[in-house]
Amino acid sequence: MTSTDKESFIAVFEEIKAEIIADIQNLPALSDNVKKQLIDYYSTCLPYTVCGGKMTRGLTVIKGVEVLKQRKLTEKEYKDAAILGWQVEWLQAFFLVADDIMDASITRRGSPCWYKCPSVTQDNAINDALILENMIYQTLRRHFKKHPSYVQLLELFIDTTFQTEVGQHIDTNGTPYAEGKRAPLDLTRFTLDRYQGCVRYKTCYYSFYLSCALALAYCGYDPDSEEGKALYKKAEDVCMILGEYFQIQDDVLDAFAPPEVLGKIGTDIEDAKCSWLVCKALELVNDEQKKLLEEHYGKHNPEGVQKVKDLYKELELEELYQTYEEEQKKTCDELIAKIEPENFQELFKFLLGKIYKRQK
Repeated sequence: MTSTDKESFIAVFEEIKAEIIADIQNLPALSDNVKKQLIDYYSTCLPYTVCGGKMTRGLTVIKGVEVLKQRKLTEKEYKDAAILGWQVEWLQAFFLVADDIMDASITRRGSPCWYKCPSVTQDNAINDALILENMIYQTLRRHFKKHPSYVQLLELFIDTTFQTEVGQHIDTNGTPYAEGKRAPLDLTRFTLDRYQGCVRYKTCYYSFYLSCALALAYCGYDPDSEEGKALYKKAEDVCMILGEYFQIQDDVLDAFAPPEVLGKIGTDIEDAKCSWLVCKALELVNDEQKKLLEEHYGKHNPEGVQKVKDLYKELELEELYQTYEEEQKKTCDELIAKIEPENFQELFKFLLGKIYKRQK
């Protein structure tokens, strides 16, 4: 069992799911009929919302423990690392269920968003997002309460959740609300400075740093020791760059990748998101092109959305991104090469390999 063994990893999901279903079965003061309703519902919810992605965040925890141990993991170590990895995937599920409601998204991973399922609706999905988050702490307590790094593991999830929710607020309020509706579009808010702050908090910490930090914590690296502090700092530095690169990729794919390949219908333009594309476009547009953005950006109008995408093509933003991607790859390679101990570099090479030139 290794970090490349997805079958074994999915088997651990099934174990965690069975434990959670048993928790529901053991709830006091509920009739068998109500318990059955809950069990049937969450037996569908968990695989639908937690599984189905590439599982990179979860597998990265296992890879990190392998790299730090510098040997094949024991069965216990593998299972512990896999359980921690699945908690990152659970966190992702919590964020995505909520995010899809906030963005009024249609599809996720090639299927209707959870809140769009006829038997779910928005009312249930909001509660489900909260339950998904709670399940993380139920599972951590069940499996790691006696682990010497238990408090540190908890704090990593608490801190990362807060950081991501701050980023989500920045993202949602690219165009702020006033009197219960969107304020008029203000393109001056779409700056690379704002974008980078949003990405750091919305994406970098939970998509990259959390998995690396969990591996360090599980392996006993104390963030307050000299060695530990240096390792966590190196991990954070690389993950911030990887995360920004990943999010810019995501923005480009949202606009240009076919939905059947991407697995979702991109809505960044309609939702007036502070994306890398609009920030770069504003650096390059002439007065006429800027007027087009002012007229059509943030509008739920297919013809207007297409005009914005056509403008992006006219400005050659895809080509600009390709140049950026190669520069970012070089920056990452150089930064990774400076990391000591040398074996720790393997974790970040693994992450870079997962995102470089990705198509979805």
